[in-house]
Amino acid sequence: MGLFYEADKTFKQLLDIKKNFVFIGEAGSGKSETALNIALKLAERGERAVDLFDLDQTKPLYRSRDLQQEFESRGVKIYYQDQYLDAPVMVGGVRASLVSDNFTLLDIGGGHQAAKYAGVYADLLSMENSLPVYVINPYRPWSKDVDSIDATMKHILGSMRIDHIYILANPNLGYATTSDEFIKGLRITEELFAGYTYIKSACLHRDIYEEAKERTEKELIPLELFLSHSWAQ
Repeated sequence: MGLFYEADKTFKQLLDIKKNFVFIGEAGSGKSETALNIALKLAERGERAVDLFDLDQTKPLYRSRDLQQEFESRGVKIYYQDQYLDAPVMVGGVRASLVSDNFTLLDIGGGHQAAKYAGVYADLLSMENSLPVYVINPYRPWSKDVDSIDATMKHILGSMRIDHIYILANPNLGYATTSDEFIKGLRITEELFAGYTYIKSACLHRDIYEEAKERTEKELIPLELFLSHSWAQ
């Protein structure tokens, strides 16, 4: 198995054969937004309970945990642990969920520190029913070239003690993203990974889904923006 895992499959295909999903990415990549949307898609199936663990260690402005009540009413249970000052904390119940029949999603925030704590579950996250997902947003400064991506990815994967990853593109600038900008970002992402892996799937704001799907053969995953606000663009 190489570093880039399941490159021949679309993300939707993997949702049918995996149970555990770990979302990793640099600040601003859209990984939390993606994790929230995928959790809802899984909950809508009605097949299993859905657990989403917010493992963010840096208390950023936008957090999955802030939607706990709304998401529970839609079939997704969000777990997190409050922090005291900057003290890192462990979120209870992760291992039990990973080995249960539930769909389990881990939102890894805070880069190296959160990845280090997620490494506690490396034995389970390396199993065939688990999928580590690296969300790439080429419009973020930390994803501007393959060397930057490679250094960050290897650092995080090393901290998590896993050796493979699935690449999910998210060429996103928020509510203001146009179809042209999405297609341009998708092309940049493909160029970044040319010769390494093939990008099969990409996320985009649902408002431009219909227009963008006519312009690419990639599988597109429309997202509702829960953590962004139009007035902030």
